Amino acid sequence: MDVTPIIIKVFGYIIEALLVFSIILDVGYAIYDIYLMRMDGLEALSYSLVENAFFALVLLELYLGAHDFVVRSPSGLRHVVEAGLSYIIREIIVDISTGIKDIFSLSALAIVIVSLAVSLYFLSSTEKRRGESGSG
Repeated sequence: MDVTPIIIKVFGYIIEALLVFSIILDVGYAIYDIYLMRMDGLEALSYSLVENAFFALVLLELYLGAHDFVVRSPSGLRHVVEAGLSYIIREIIVDISTGIKDIFSLSALAIVIVSLAVSLYFLSSTEKRRGESGSG
């Protein structure tokens, strides 16, 4: 009897639970951050809200990837790549909004975005080919 699928499912559910807990903590921190930033002005408050919202979005993408991995196996890799894209784009927005400190780090982030986008393209085209061959 192969217990590997059972172990993968158990760890997948543990990771899902940790991600849900992280999302709850992020929402709680966002509320606390709003309370702290209320006196710093609208600009600081809006930057904080955008940063927290993007981080929550990244956590949700990771949760979807973990859930798809547990339910449908490795097709969840697409969500992990999407989460990576969301995270890198969030970092660029934060860097731009706080003032670009280093053009080289921004260029490196752009290279990572292109790499992840190409990976996402190939994952999507592979999924389409599998869907076409499975339905025919």
